[in-house]
Amino acid sequence: MKKRIFALLVTITLFLPACGGSQNVKLTPLNEVTVEAADFVPEEYENLTFTRDEFSVTVPENLAHCTLREVGCFDLEYGDELMRWWIPDEVWDEQYVTTWDDTYAYAFSSIFDRPMEGTGEWYAAVWCTGTVIYAQENGWDHFQHSAEGLDRSYNVNTDDLETTVSLADGELTLRSIVELAEKFASDWLSQTDLQISLRPQYLYICTDDNMEKFAKVIFQTCWNGVPISSVVRQYPDSATFTLSIPSAENGYTGDIELCSVTATMTSGEKLDFFGGGHGSVEPYDPGTVCENLVSLSTACDILSETISSYGAQEIKDVALEYRLNIIGSDQPEDTYRFVDEETGELLPDRSGVQLYRTSYDLYDAVPYWAFYAKDKQRRELIFYVNCLNGEVQIMDNQAR
Repeated sequence: MKKRIFALLVTITLFLPACGGSQNVKLTPLNEVTVEAADFVPEEYENLTFTRDEFSVTVPENLAHCTLREVGCFDLEYGDELMRWWIPDEVWDEQYVTTWDDTYAYAFSSIFDRPMEGTGEWYAAVWCTGTVIYAQENGWDHFQHSAEGLDRSYNVNTDDLETTVSLADGELTLRSIVELAEKFASDWLSQTDLQISLRPQYLYICTDDNMEKFAKVIFQTCWNGVPISSVVRQYPDSATFTLSIPSAENGYTGDIELCSVTATMTSGEKLDFFGGGHGSVEPYDPGTVCENLVSLSTACDILSETISSYGAQEIKDVALEYRLNIIGSDQPEDTYRFVDEETGELLPDRSGVQLYRTSYDLYDAVPYWAFYAKDKQRRELIFYVNCLNGEVQIMDNQAR
């Protein structure tokens, strides 16, 4: 089907991605980068130290600089099916099903909302952008629990998952909590044709307002096995992270994070919340496989030379991640659902109550090496090295 690019406020030119880099940066064949990253032993660097002697980072053999698109009309295809998948048959009752109106950013989706005996509710909603909201009992409150209310924070990739914590049904290992959340996420994905995968990244132990302990698992959405950066920029005006953010001046294009789903539980038996985030992505243009790119060792050299003003940094974790840059929108006209109040004309999602992060937004997906120095939620310090050209971006969310 012929593609129609929809641009708002300014004319947005869509550049198809192609791998390459600065002539001043050493590029290495992809197969060599893959082997090195799988068993990476850091050397000694002037401004970098590492908490581990060895890191293992998976680099796909077909890693590409590509174009992705935000999923659209997911609610139309899966709305009833995915609500019923979560809500037990004995709980389901059509009288508790309602529909959002078009004053909400993810309008038109059906929702199931039924109070439970005692406290909490059974809740299910399927969003057009490719995610859901599932809750039971106090799950909504657990999902919305603030970052400041954490008892303990763990990095799933680096911390000891055999550590035990206390929840309602006794002592549980971090691994058993992660595996419960991971299995639910995998089972949920299997109900759809989404081509993403979901990777647990953080695990938080929290205490709610009723003094009940619960666990919260934060996922990253992955494309072709590569996590998509989910860290929220606390200071958009940062002089060290120069990628532009969406605004009226640039037609709401620019660099964004893609927050993924969250799972919460008070025991090792079941989840009380699953979902949220910014939705899912699908392939739009495969781009070009990166035959040559900046290797992990070269990225370390570049970073050590670049961050001297920050002083020596201790790196806790290293990852390959995609960063997304909105470059426009391509929504099929037969999926327009918002109505112009004056003309009655059907409008695309971007003409509704939300100007970006809408169905069918297009993302330029660029691979970066991500060096995590500090990973406390909303206080992160992460150094990104562009795999294509060696450019460094510093995400500094430390309190100012």
